[in-house]
This record gives sequence, C-alpha cells and structure tokens, in this order.
Amino acid sequence: MKKQFIAVEGPIGVGKSSLAHKLSQTFNYYEEKEIVNENPFLSDFYEDISKWSFQTEMFFLCNRYKQFQDLASISTGIVSDYHIYKNKIFANNTLTPTEFSKFSRIYDILTEDLEMPNIIIFLDADLEVLKKRIALRNRSFEHQIEDDYLLNLKRDYNAYYSSLEADGERVIHIDTTDLDFMKQENDYNYILNLVKPLIGGNEHE
Repeated sequence: MKKQFIAVEGPIGVGKSSLAHKLSQTFNYYEEKEIVNENPFLSDFYEDISKWSFQTEMFFLCNRYKQFQDLASISTGIVSDYHIYKNKIFANNTLTPTEFSKFSRIYDILTEDLEMPNIIIFLDADLEVLKKRIALRNRSFEHQIEDDYLLNLKRDYNAYYSSLEADGERVIHIDTTDLDFMKQENDYNYILNLVKPLIGGNEHE
C-alpha cells in the first residue's frame, strides 16, 4: 500500500508548521519541515520584490526539489508543512510573465518524477488574523509583507484547492480564523476528525 503523504498548505502565517508538527506526533509520521530562513535572498526580496523575486523563487524551488527527492527513502507516513507546488503559487505573484514561463518549465522538469503528497490540508484565515500571527512569530524579513500580497496568496491557494477538489483529489479546506488548535484541544480534535477519514483513522497509540 502506498504510504500516506500529507501536505499542509496555505498563506503565510496561517499555522502550517504548527499543525504539521502536531499531526506528525499524533500519527507517528515523519515530519518534513520547509527551509525558509536559509534563503539568502529573502530579506532583499521583501524590500524589493521585483528585483529579487527570480533568485528567491529559484532558491526555494531547488531546495524543495531536493527535500522532496530525499523523501523517497522514507518508508513511513509523511507530514510536510509545504507542498512543492507552492513554488508556482508564489512565483505567479512575483515574477514577470516571461520569468514565470521559464520558471514553470524548470518546475515541470524537476517535479515530473517526484512523489507528491496524496492528501493536502489547506488552511486559511481572515487577513487580520494572518497579520497578527505573522507579527507574533516576529520574523524580521516578514515585517514588510503587504496586505495585497497576502490577499493574492489567499486567492490563489483557494483556486488551487478548488481545482484539486474538482479533480477528485483528497483535499480539505479549513478556516482557522476562529480556531486555536495549538492551545484548544477541541479545536485540534475538530481538525483530526476531518483528517482521519482520509487516512483510515490510524493513530499512534
């Protein structure tokens, strides 16, 4: 039987890493963590997106490609706090049409033989909630994120979810605006009850 490979996705600050960590502990799955702080272009990117977007997106793509490639050796279930497809979502918002066309061709070549997540959890939240969560984690390079950028990401993630749902993929959309699954057990159990049917309800005892 093919191993379960869960990806948690959504806009910046929505709680992807926190939920992925909790799910990995609940189901005893391998936890795959996104590389963010190691990107040497990120601070410059948020200061001047048009100037640094291609370098930033290519760094992320190459690193995430290598991370997904390495996951082939993992025999247990996997929970990742990102899906490599997010590269196209972000790149579509930052690159020129010419750059995005080149980026997309490289993406298609790199990902054509990768094992992809077979369950995707999309998290979302209202703009003001996202901004508060971003402020709380206090990453210096995120202080300059503009509202329009977050709103565009929310729009594109919702469009991606809708396309996968229409194709019959195993996807869940969860609005976390009024949820605190890190502190409130009932909120986390609510999410678990949505996820378990997709993976057969197996839980690490």
